[in-house]
Amino acid sequence: MGVVTPLGHEPDVFYNNLLESVSGISEIETFDCAQFPKRIAGEIKSFSTDGWVAPKFSKRMDKFMLYSLTAGKKALQDGGVNEDVMEELDKTKCGVLIGSAMGGMKVFNDAIEALRISYRKMNPFCVPFATTNMGSTMLAMDLGWMGPNYSI
Repeated sequence: MGVVTPLGHEPDVFYNNLLESVSGISEIETFDCAQFPKRIAGEIKSFSTDGWVAPKFSKRMDKFMLYSLTAGKKALQDGGVNEDVMEELDKTKCGVLIGSAMGGMKVFNDAIEALRISYRKMNPFCVPFATTNMGSTMLAMDLGWMGPNYSI
């Protein structure tokens, strides 16, 4: 298992927090939400991609893609899929299935803001990066897997 949630980033921590009825809901810290009537959310805090995602990807990707890559790689590690096992796998038969509520909203929002200036300022990747299956796509590409790729 691999998890990146407001209740924890490790399966044991996540599970224990569930059993203890810990709430992952708190005041929003990621951005100034003073103009909105609701100011609470289930934010993922103290998250780091160190050791899981290459720094060049960390700068380019939306957070939801980073969460997908990190959780996916943690799941492989937890399942005992190390480098030796990866070398033996037929990558054309390896696929990725990830659940996500939505895609990269920051990338999409940034594109809308850029569009107000000029269509030439828009990130050409804004539409694909905003789709829910982009997290599983990036994980599959990072692992070199070419089998089925789904997002639910």
